[in-house]
Amino acid sequence: MKTQELNDMKSAIRNPQFAIVSPVYFPSTFISPSLVEAMSLCFRRVVVYQPAYSKPQEALRPWMDRGFLDVRSPSEKVIDKKVLEAALRNFRSWGLAHQQADMAYLKMVGNDIAPVGPETPRIVSDIKATPAKGSKGSEESEFSLQLFLHLAQEFDEHSWELKQQMNRFNDQYQALQSFFRQDQIEQAHDPISRDQSACAGPASPIDGRAPQRQAGLFPVIEDDPGRLMIKKRMTAWNHLFQKEPAGSGLLFTDSPLALAYLLDGIQGKVEVLKFNITYTQAVSGEVPKNHPTLADHIQEIFDMVLTTQWSQTLQESIIEAGRQIEAEICRLRGSAVKPHDRNVSFCWYVLPHKDARAFLNSRCGVDSGREEDGAAKVKNTLVGLIEYLGSSATS
Repeated sequence: MKTQELNDMKSAIRNPQFAIVSPVYFPSTFISPSLVEAMSLCFRRVVVYQPAYSKPQEALRPWMDRGFLDVRSPSEKVIDKKVLEAALRNFRSWGLAHQQADMAYLKMVGNDIAPVGPETPRIVSDIKATPAKGSKGSEESEFSLQLFLHLAQEFDEHSWELKQQMNRFNDQYQALQSFFRQDQIEQAHDPISRDQSACAGPASPIDGRAPQRQAGLFPVIEDDPGRLMIKKRMTAWNHLFQKEPAGSGLLFTDSPLALAYLLDGIQGKVEVLKFNITYTQAVSGEVPKNHPTLADHIQEIFDMVLTTQWSQTLQESIIEAGRQIEAEICRLRGSAVKPHDRNVSFCWYVLPHKDARAFLNSRCGVDSGREEDGAAKVKNTLVGLIEYLGSSATS
């Protein structure tokens, strides 16, 4: 009987009406190029929502031109571009004028940090009031959400750029340290250099072991995108997500805090897939053309999960599919792992019998005014966490 049920599942997902929807990134509207590249190992396309009239960074342009990254801004028809840009300029000007302000000053002014009038408190109250307004949210509330999303996206992008710069400095420092260590090794094996160095005192011991990676000039930044204002971020992002006529049942994040906010306390969630992939990162600004991909295999599994009623049989078939994925990863990787290859972890949870749109509204405190549609094609929701585990040189 189990074999027959599994065959029925596979024949059902081959039906075009059950084509998999693309995974959607949450809760940030900024996605890093490295995360996009990692997702290309497993999917044909990913979706990111951005506020109205947002400009995706240039590093993402090759992925968009290729058709892999689908950037959506569902609110552009209802937002006045000139008014939005003027408000953003005011906030940026206020920030530049007070960038040297200490923490005591910021605590003193509290919410009164708006460039003109009580604008910031109104934005906060509009975001908090969004659930109560439901689908009939006013234009003011829509504008406040868009303004908040723009400012959050700029913060995330600048934080990512700073992290990249610090990591580049650390890499250069490590390369310089390696050069000096290699020079020491060569001198230790040169009789003339060894005699000369004896006059200068004892040299550092060289015992033949591989040199250990030294600490960089700057601390390694393992930044969680969901560390700040996660509740407001989720509420504002969900507002964009709900504007889509048919929301995806496949969500992913690189923020453990965002995942915890969404799934903590949820009864019945099941971890269905967990695997690590090692790959060679493409040169900055380029789209890799020869990455080994698991997209076809994973699409078949996720189609099955999203469109089939949850059961013990389905869970067992996913476990078996997970073993096949691990074997395929080992085959694709082979034995030629380069020192600076990246390791990335994929962990996926299924929420049985939950529609993503209704579930997100519930977690964000929104009364959607409708029950979950039991006849909907999407019978379950999948949520994934993608995390970098470092490079092969440091793991």
